[in-house]
Amino acid sequence: MKTFLAFTFYFVFISLLAVMLRQTIYILTILFLTCCNNTERRVTQDFIVFESNTRDKDVGFKPTTNQIDKAESKLVDYLETKTKNNETIYVNSLDGKVPLQDQLKYYKRRYFGWTSIEGEQIIKIEFVFVRCGGQDEWKNLEYTNDKTKDCWWSVQYSIDHDQIYDLKQ
Repeated sequence: MKTFLAFTFYFVFISLLAVMLRQTIYILTILFLTCCNNTERRVTQDFIVFESNTRDKDVGFKPTTNQIDKAESKLVDYLETKTKNNETIYVNSLDGKVPLQDQLKYYKRRYFGWTSIEGEQIIKIEFVFVRCGGQDEWKNLEYTNDKTKDCWWSVQYSIDHDQIYDLKQ
């Protein structure tokens, strides 16, 4: 009888250990995939891509995901360089003034592709603060105007020169 109980205990213990190991591997896999995911912009906030910004009457194109990702990466590099050069760009937050690069996750994005007179391909990125713009109002092409100027800012990215410029707050 003691042998039977010992084998039963051993079998239950091994079964529980196997279940715990399987759950641990599952959790570690999810954590690994989450930490390696480089799409924070898309996961944290909404975005919309326009073929062109008709307000400027330029020749438009729809930026690709790859072009948008390069622009986002270049913007982070640009802001980090500004900070290293003691030219940090600050924005107002509930906690006071904070560096802009620390707040990027709190902005919805609007991407516009256009071609300049010189033939240079440019992506204009408009950032709309999450507490502004309602559910879908921010997706309206004419959303960014003087009435909403405290809720958004913009920057331009030259695809041809791989450069950020014209940051407007």
